[in-house]
Formats: sequence, structure tokens, C-alpha cells
Amino acid sequence: MKRYYYMDVLNILATFAVVMLHGSSYAFSNAMDHRWDVSVLIQVLFIFAVPIFFMLSGANNLDYRDREDTKTFFLKRLRRVGIPFMTWSVLWFVYENSQNWHLSWTSLRTYSQLFDGLMHNGIQPIFWYFYFIIGFYLSVPLLSKITVDKQKQLVQYLLVLNIVFVELVSYYYSMRQQPDTLLSGGLSIGFSGSIGFFILGWYLKHFPLSKKWARILYVAAVVSALIMIVLTVVLSKHRGEFQRQVYNIWGIFGFLWSAGVFVFFQNHFSEWIPSIKMQGLLKRLAGASLGVYVIHYFFIESLEQNNILMPRSWWHILVMPIIVWAISVILVWLIKKIPYLRRIV
Repeated sequence: MKRYYYMDVLNILATFAVVMLHGSSYAFSNAMDHRWDVSVLIQVLFIFAVPIFFMLSGANNLDYRDREDTKTFFLKRLRRVGIPFMTWSVLWFVYENSQNWHLSWTSLRTYSQLFDGLMHNGIQPIFWYFYFIIGFYLSVPLLSKITVDKQKQLVQYLLVLNIVFVELVSYYYSMRQQPDTLLSGGLSIGFSGSIGFFILGWYLKHFPLSKKWARILYVAAVVSALIMIVLTVVLSKHRGEFQRQVYNIWGIFGFLWSAGVFVFFQNHFSEWIPSIKMQGLLKRLAGASLGVYVIHYFFIESLEQNNILMPRSWWHILVMPIIVWAISVILVWLIKKIPYLRRIV
């Protein structure tokens, strides 16, 4: 199977972006100082992280029927995502219980809380990604019947439906802080926010944009990023609380910004053939993405809880994410060398 090196680059970039986002949490304080301004800038510019993961998953998995049967597909996804999700959820539960909750391990209520936490993402909030990706994998056998080259117009219809009702209509109501339209309960397949990114990733892989449309997208992406930055600052000051919904990935501006980043790297690296040494490095870095995702926040939370670095610190905002990303990558590489344990990263 052909390896797309631009996807490796995007995977690595998205992983780094996740750490940058979690390092700039000072934005949520709505402090209105220079550190807050920089944190907001980082939050907006790196918000493409999870959308890129979604697009890569769509591009890589919606064609699974070309290389394997459905049973094999599910078994591979279980090993790749299911085992790490369960393992790290339990580890995070043990960690949080020892640090904060102090629930008795002899009480049935503790295990009931573990189960509820697994079902409702109540253990580690950043694991919300797993619930979306697992839901996508369960939907892939159905979606893969739609995402075929001869069904281009049907795929376009699905994308348009998602953009109109999720990226525009729902985003409009969230910006006005009003309930969503009742259509959200009726448009089952088109209204799922994440499906737009999964389908878009597949579509762009199979039908790359022309140079003209790529340039238009680049302009729209940059304008979208600027709008998100300005609106976040202005509305946060006006409403007296941080307006996280402005740069929501399920809003038209977050959608265009993320799509622009994807297409930029696709256009500039699609024909790139790196050296053998670089190919190996890219493969190892990209292969560490899931492990970095589940591990990195241990370092961030430990630094904060032990008062080593406060969220408002310039070191926390600008330097710590780079160091944490590098340490996490190295740790994942070491874990991958250990039999059995390699399955959890």
C-alpha cells in the first residue's frame, strides 16, 4: 500500500498541536493580560489538531475494503485504539483517585464510578477523542459503501449537508448562546459533527483540489483564523467570560482553518519522497501519536499540581509543550520496545 508522507507530517504536527493546546490553558482564565492574548492565539492556531486526526482517519480507513475484510478491520482497530483507551482510562482513574478522589478500593461504588466514567468520559476529559474515533470505526462498514469514487456526488451531498447544518446553522446558534435547531434530531447521518471531517479527509485524498480552489481555501483559512482570534478576544471581553465556542472545530471558521492546513501539506508534500533515514524517522514519530496523546497530560498535570509551573507562566505556555512533546515521544518509543506493553501505545 502506498505511503503518503504528507499524512505522516500532518500526524506529527497534529500531535504536537494537541500538546500546545493543553499548554495554553491559561486562555480559559479570561485574564485579559498579554499572556492571555498569546494563549488565545495558540488556542486558535492549533485548534486543527483533532480535525486533522479525524481527516487522516477518514482518508486511511474508509478504503479498508480494498485491503482487508471487515472482521480484520475491527480486530486491528480494537488493538490499535480499544486496548490503549481502556488501559489508559483505568490508569488515569487510579492516578486521579490517589491524587484527588480517595475512593476506597474495597467499595463497589468505586468500580461503579469507574464504569460510569468510562461511559461518560468522566475520567480524563481529553479522552473525548476516543469516543468519536470509536464511533467512527463502528460506522466505517456503512460509510465505506458511500465513499467510493463513483459515488462522488453523493459524498459531496453529505459534505454539503454537514457544512450547512453543523458548521453554519449549529455554529450560529452556539455563537448566540441559544439552543440548536430541532433539525439536529432528524438529520441523523449528516448532522454528526465529526462525520464531516472523516468524509472530507477521504474526499481530499481521492479528489485533490485544483490549484485555483486550493488558493481560495488558503485565503478562506487565513481569514477564518483571524476572525476566530478577533472574535474570541472581543466577545470574551464583552461577555465577561471566555468564549470557547468561537473557535469550535464544528464551526465554519474552525472547519475552513483545519481543511486549509490539511490541503496545504497535501499540496506541498504529496510528491515528496524523503530519504530512507527520514522515512524511518517520520514513521516512528507518526507511530507515536496515540501514545503521546494519552501520556503527555500526566506531565502537564503533575507540573501544575506540584506548583512547579503555573498555567500563566511563559514557560508553561511556550516552552513546556515542546519539552513535554519530546519527552512523551521518547517514552512512547521506549514502551514500544517492551513486549505486551507496546500494545498500549
